[in-house]
Amino acid sequence: MSFLPISSILTSRYYGSGSLMSSYLESSYTATVNPATKTPERDKIDAFLERLEDIPGLDPEVEGIVDRICSLQRRFRVAHEETLREWDLNWGEWRVLTSLHHGRTHSPSELCEELELSSGAMTNRLDRLEEAGLIRRVPDPHDRRAVKLELTADGERVWTESASAQARKEALVASALTPREQTQLNSLLRKLMLEFERP
Repeated sequence: MSFLPISSILTSRYYGSGSLMSSYLESSYTATVNPATKTPERDKIDAFLERLEDIPGLDPEVEGIVDRICSLQRRFRVAHEETLREWDLNWGEWRVLTSLHHGRTHSPSELCEELELSSGAMTNRLDRLEEAGLIRRVPDPHDRRAVKLELTADGERVWTESASAQARKEALVASALTPREQTQLNSLLRKLMLEFERP
């Protein structure tokens, strides 16, 4: 599959030289140039923004940021789902394994709350994972009517192998940026995240 290079987010080659993002990265960023035309490379978002009509309140710079983040998120999600299919998992099942791997949840009800699922949907996932030998239900030592959930040795192995495979894919995409650019990009995205996290 093809990825949209992560360097297409928040970099000066997609914005005017006077933009905030351009000014922030100008000291270390050199635009990628098409060797045939000697012009900065463009992506699909550039073409989309050019077709946008004037809309009150719409800033092309802001729209470019949001659209590129959304596009990358979709592409990374597709790549992750492709990775999980190699281990005969789907996204929902992998989230269950991830929660159990990190030890944040131990009972079906806690998993339902964390993953925002109904008890019926959770039961289907747990049954599938138990049949595959990746999790086990064990009696709750404090409540004989309840059960606890834990990963089996195979579950730990499958989670670790699939997470490692996906991490290598993501690192390959991120290698489009220098280490300094990766740090700068993380700083910028963190500022955006904090705006959503404020009360």
